[in-house]
Amino acid sequence: MQKTAVTGSPGFISITVSDAKKSASFYEQHLGAVRDTFDFGPDAVAFVGWPTFALSSVRRPGQPSPSPRNASIQLWWRASDAQALYEKVVAAGVPILTEPFDGPFGRTFAMSDPDGYRITIYEKDQPLFWPPKGS
Repeated sequence: MQKTAVTGSPGFISITVSDAKKSASFYEQHLGAVRDTFDFGPDAVAFVGWPTFALSSVRRPGQPSPSPRNASIQLWWRASDAQALYEKVVAAGVPILTEPFDGPFGRTFAMSDPDGYRITIYEKDQPLFWPPKGS
């Protein structure tokens, strides 16, 4: 019997965007993404980290542009200070989808990337000790 090894999480995540260069600038400027130095061509960008995150603007002819209406993916990015990031992106005119609140993942809010994908910013990976005692 052949055994199959599976890791506990994805190793590579790629989303389709309308303009890879524009989206790459957004992720670098607002989320601190670090671009991989490998040249994936004019329609793709990858960022270093785990899992690897990539953007691709390559579409088949007639395929619709990416949109949260036709894609169910949501991206979550951890920040050391979600409130400070919120203030930075608001000042830059980034659309906010959910105002900051304190929840099981710490300070949390949601914003939109250039294609309208929902990006939730949070501070804690594990919702330990939630709800707070006395709440």
